[in-house]
Amino acid sequence: MIYWLIAVIIVGLTVYKFFLSAKKGKPEILKKDWKKDVVYLYQFPRAKVLPNLSPFCLKIETFLKANKVPYEVSPVLISRSQYGKLPFVELNGEHIADSQVIINRLTKHFNLKQLSNPRDHAIARAVERMTEIHTFMVQYYFKIVDDANSLAEIGCRDANFPEWLIPVIVPIMGFFIKRKALQRIVSGVGGMSTENYKEVLKKDYDVYQALLGKQNYLFGDEIAAIDCSVFGQLATVLYLPYSCYAKDLLKEEYPALVDYCDRIKETVFGDYKPE
Repeated sequence: MIYWLIAVIIVGLTVYKFFLSAKKGKPEILKKDWKKDVVYLYQFPRAKVLPNLSPFCLKIETFLKANKVPYEVSPVLISRSQYGKLPFVELNGEHIADSQVIINRLTKHFNLKQLSNPRDHAIARAVERMTEIHTFMVQYYFKIVDDANSLAEIGCRDANFPEWLIPVIVPIMGFFIKRKALQRIVSGVGGMSTENYKEVLKKDYDVYQALLGKQNYLFGDEIAAIDCSVFGQLATVLYLPYSCYAKDLLKEEYPALVDYCDRIKETVFGDYKPE
């Protein structure tokens, strides 16, 4: 009886923090003894297949490592940014949230290299918006709505939830994940049939493959910020330990994008081992 009571409490807190609560007010700085010019990255706990299964958390860590910015990872389950989301960073005692804002601030602070051609910069900006709104939402449909319980179980195991709790919490988390995912998808890209989602996802993948061409990365031989965005989205589908339409589509029809993701993963995270 006591175990079920504990389970109910944990489930309740998890559901509230993950799906119902929202951060308000001025954020508290979590790292009190921060070091100058070290980025403290707050994100979901590590995954076994990738440093993170959140495309936006993976985007930021890829950017940090690719640009050799000194950083430390702080995995969190409950803490959120001032906007109620992850990731967020702290730099020199300042809270910075939203992955776009984070990259812009870090680029300026560390004087990092950017795309020099204004046309390339404009294209990258347009692709970034497509990637993080349209592709994200449509992949979200196939990654979560089709099998929310599998993703919930991966999250629970990566967060080291007690084994006895997993069968209890997974169906509940899966229910809330699926419900919230559908709401976000419909508000983000509209409600469509599964076949229509498949069609528009292929068109997105066509864009990435055409832009990549025979290059190593989207704009040449160096990883740019836009590569971090695209990799964050594609990799968190491609390397899932379970099958879904988006993953299967990449593997079967877009070998150049698979090679692209493998290349970034090996270049940036070649030494990665789950913590």
